[in-house]
Amino acid sequence: MKSIKMLILDVDGVLTDSRIYFSDAGYEMKAFNSKDGHGLKLLMRAGLDVAILTGRASKAVEHRATDLGISHVIQAAKDKKQALLELAEVVDVDPSEMAYMGDDLVDLPPMTLCGLSIAPADAVDEVKNRVDIVTKLPGGYGAVREAVEIILKRLGLYDTVMERYVV
Repeated sequence: MKSIKMLILDVDGVLTDSRIYFSDAGYEMKAFNSKDGHGLKLLMRAGLDVAILTGRASKAVEHRATDLGISHVIQAAKDKKQALLELAEVVDVDPSEMAYMGDDLVDLPPMTLCGLSIAPADAVDEVKNRVDIVTKLPGGYGAVREAVEIILKRLGLYDTVMERYVV
């Protein structure tokens, strides 16, 4: 595997279980998995960058990204492939050095640019059939954490990151 420097994540169906909650007042709510969040922190401690790339716009995503220290957040992307190319230019990382995790058809175009493509277990079949890795866990239930651990192990960084926790 070519060196991966950045992980790009879709939101609905990857960082969440695809469900979108609306209150009676119209407020949108999403549930994020804390293990996924800690996994992203591990990835960032290992020196990799993380970005969020989603077709929808949500304040909940902004709050979660801030909470995790993710500074590259692209929302309401109508063309995810073009958005990924623009991000690659901004962060000066070739798409071949990026991993992309998505679950639905709109994620296929940017995935084709990346050096590693990942889908959660409950992604649509068309996506699962075209990616490099399908996690055992579904989106919103630890799939991102699983993907992070796979990336860290493939890059030979897992043991170094784990030294902090394993006595």
